[in-house]
Amino acid sequence: MTAAVPAPDSPGSVDVLVIGGGACGALVALHLLDQDGLRVALAEPRHAPARGVAYSTPRAEHLLNVNAARMSAFDGVPDDFLAWLRTQPESAGLDDAVLAAQFAPRRVYGRYLQARLDAHGARASPALHADAVVDLEREGPDFIATFASGARLQARAVVLAIGSLPAALPGRARALASVEAWDYEAVAAIAPDADVGIIGAGLSMVDVLLTLQANGHRGRVLAISRNGLMPLAHAPGTVPQPGGVDALMPLGVRARMRMLRQWGADAVAQGRPWQDAVERLRPHVRALWQAWPDPERRRFLRHAVRQWDIHRHRIAPGVAAIVDDMDAAGVFSLQAGRLSRIEARDGRVAIDWTPRGGTPTTTVVDVIVNATGMEKRLSRAPGRLLPALHARGLIAPGPLDLGLATRGDGEVLDPNGDVVPGLWTLGATRIGDLWETIAMPELRGQAARVAVGVRQALAGR
Repeated sequence: MTAAVPAPDSPGSVDVLVIGGGACGALVALHLLDQDGLRVALAEPRHAPARGVAYSTPRAEHLLNVNAARMSAFDGVPDDFLAWLRTQPESAGLDDAVLAAQFAPRRVYGRYLQARLDAHGARASPALHADAVVDLEREGPDFIATFASGARLQARAVVLAIGSLPAALPGRARALASVEAWDYEAVAAIAPDADVGIIGAGLSMVDVLLTLQANGHRGRVLAISRNGLMPLAHAPGTVPQPGGVDALMPLGVRARMRMLRQWGADAVAQGRPWQDAVERLRPHVRALWQAWPDPERRRFLRHAVRQWDIHRHRIAPGVAAIVDDMDAAGVFSLQAGRLSRIEARDGRVAIDWTPRGGTPTTTVVDVIVNATGMEKRLSRAPGRLLPALHARGLIAPGPLDLGLATRGDGEVLDPNGDVVPGLWTLGATRIGDLWETIAMPELRGQAARVAVGVRQALAGR
């Protein structure tokens, strides 16, 4: 088991401190522990490593958005998750093909990552600091991490594996008490008769709807987003459409969108799902993003990002069916519109908003849920750590203020564009450079490469 270590009054020391013990942090630690004698520490205030935001849900209705066959934590062992699933009680009696196509509960995947971390045994496990790192400063070639408790830890190298950070409600609504979509217990505690207003229409909103439905919710549920679009469903048997993406590389946003629509139409005309066209892009998203100059990336963010999100980040067919049933039953409604104000009013919550193409209106609910997803911009990053690192000149915004400035396999750049020796990152913080950087098929490769870079850097000191 991962050892919980009380933080000392004076700095202890490790070779590598991994800040964030979710999926990214756990995978980096796993790869680093393959090197005998390397002292690795995980800083994770949730106490249980390997879960993070996505996999810490205790709810059975929250499923993976990728089928089990593609969810191995290791590129070199593509069937690792399937092999582990076969040993679990939930999988008893299931045919291998059924198991491979299954969208497993996310809590089960968290158990899988924890099991792989625990498999190293107590002597080879990382030291777990159940505390949040709030500051990081240089001391010679090393770093000193300061925890929320005031304890400190010295490290020769640091990996920022902080995962997805929650975005705040827009405008004046930020000061209003609300339920966070990622607070699974708080969402589950919403009264079945409550009228609920959800701000946002992405994967977080879907999680909220699934929990409300599982709890037999009877009140009205209204979701409001700027575009009124929610994630689309996976199609069984999706196979990447044949062919490369060379034709897309020189094109701008509008021309790429036209070509993608044509590819989808071609797939349907051939009796295959349109999803095949999107899967064709999967290995090439980084190259497609980096081929655009900044003005074209801005155009994508203004006009096309939501279309990309709902087609690319799809949900399990069974999940989509539940949401459709809630809509058909009149329990749930998704509307496109712009918020002007959310405020407490007469013991309830009033949402002042303007539906697309309509006139300003007010909807009164009992509960507001913030489902605006992850905060992508460093300038708006919540918490204490990233603002502190920015103030110290250890990090800089990535392209278009998205994530952090990085290069190569995750080396962090300072405001001058120089590499910060000994500091790496991966996952959501690399969105500005890579765009596609939050799904397990991408994260597992990033984690392995970061671990290689860290080991090589330490060996060269």
